[in-house]
Amino acid sequence: MNNLLRLLLFLCLLPTSSLFSGNTAQPDSTYLLRGRVIGGDTKEPLVNASVSVQQVNVSSVTNQDGYFSIRVPAFTKNSQLLIRYLGYENREIPIITLIDNPNNHITLKPSPIELSEVVVVSGDGKELIREALKRIPQNYPDNPHMMVAFYRESVKKGSNYISLVETVLDIYKATYSSYSNDQAKIYIGRKATDISPRDTILLKFQGGISDALMLDIAKNPEIVFGTDASEYQFHIEGLININDKPHYILSFAPLPGIKEILFRGNIYLDAASLAFARMEFNMNVEDRKDAANIFIRRKPSKMRVEVNKAQYVVDFTESNGKWFFNYSSTEVSFRVRWTNRFFGLFATTYSIGSEMAITDRYGNNVVKFPRNERIRSTDVIAEKVEHFLDPGFWGEYNVIEPDQEIMDAVKRLSGKLRRRAE
Repeated sequence: MNNLLRLLLFLCLLPTSSLFSGNTAQPDSTYLLRGRVIGGDTKEPLVNASVSVQQVNVSSVTNQDGYFSIRVPAFTKNSQLLIRYLGYENREIPIITLIDNPNNHITLKPSPIELSEVVVVSGDGKELIREALKRIPQNYPDNPHMMVAFYRESVKKGSNYISLVETVLDIYKATYSSYSNDQAKIYIGRKATDISPRDTILLKFQGGISDALMLDIAKNPEIVFGTDASEYQFHIEGLININDKPHYILSFAPLPGIKEILFRGNIYLDAASLAFARMEFNMNVEDRKDAANIFIRRKPSKMRVEVNKAQYVVDFTESNGKWFFNYSSTEVSFRVRWTNRFFGLFATTYSIGSEMAITDRYGNNVVKFPRNERIRSTDVIAEKVEHFLDPGFWGEYNVIEPDQEIMDAVKRLSGKLRRRAE
């Protein structure tokens, strides 16, 4: 259980403070591409589909409604935009056809598995996982490299978003064969809020960026699996195509009789290399009164907190035979009740989310950051970002297309702030 605490999102319940937001700018040297990705078989939006530009390490992902927004350099005008999603064929779209067209609808075709491509296995998957863990040193980079990432934190009260923090990060990614930790520093940031005067608390992330990097389970497998994965059962569910290559799907869950709060979910292994390509998992926090103690560091004595869910996603991308950390997300939902208000009969649900998407990756000028510039696991990014506000920068970077509710909150606050400034 101690290993889990390094991963989990710690929160404090503290008095609210004013947050600020900046306006976006549109640089002349880039194109902003927008679109929506849907499945050709289901006609439904594809969530977290990968959107990237070949040869330049520019990437983004689709949101919960299948929409994406990606800013690409002008010199890529004649290149291809690559769309990828689990179980579907990759699709390449000429970038020139997407420019100045905000309503691009991109349909992906289902990708059947050719069973002759792989050795078909079924049943217990524990040995497959153990072999995948052994192969991490050869499947992932053996040299450190640098990354640029877009990171977002949000707080949702009921059905309304009340806080949003977005940053562009520089990241030193340590080699997978060492025990050195990854490092991140904020390059630029912005934040906004739509909290009414009646709100008396704001849930604050502590260590959100550090935890997003810790979700790299190839770098930190002990976070989920412990020392030898002995507390879990694994089952091979079948095969699926990812990036036009077959992958094993393995489900995992705690062994019967295990009383600790652990994880369960699905693992996607590249069938050829057994590299971890993706994990979608959550904690078994349902009906566990002790779950709140994992996430909440301190709270008022009259407040009662129950954890509704805690779910995580981590995704990797392959390049020249090596796999790289590409995306992670966290969503934790709490039910908050005050015992001294209305006899404690009414409760409010807060959802805390974070996303990190790698938008660039390079191997030159690889340097660790000075200690005073690094993000620490105890940092509250909503407070740190105040020192990195600059409205002029945001047009130059790729962002995950926000949910419409978040965009509305930011627009409302931006209008208020402009009026205050005048």
